[in-house]
Amino acid sequence: MLNFNKNDLINDVLSEYYKTFSLTLDTADFVPEKYNSKISKYIFKNLKKMFRKIDKEDKRFQKELIKENKKLKKQKKKLNKQEQKLKKEQANKDANLSIK
Repeated sequence: MLNFNKNDLINDVLSEYYKTFSLTLDTADFVPEKYNSKISKYIFKNLKKMFRKIDKEDKRFQKELIKENKKLKKQKKKLNKQEQKLKKEQANKDANLSIK
């Protein structure tokens, strides 16, 4: 099963990362390399942090999906049992009417 939720979140984070990174490239001409490397490390650190948040959010989302699916399955089973019960009752009524 493809995880569209996680893919959307990752795409958003990466687009923000590349936008931020592109802004730092403009400073490469007049900012010392030492500071540019610090900025790059900081940006990358935040990117990793956001990926961890995405994973956490995705796990929560997947748990909710699983709970929802289980709940729907229970409801379907319950409805099927009720339908079967009604069919049996109807069959019994028909049998009793045919006997009389």
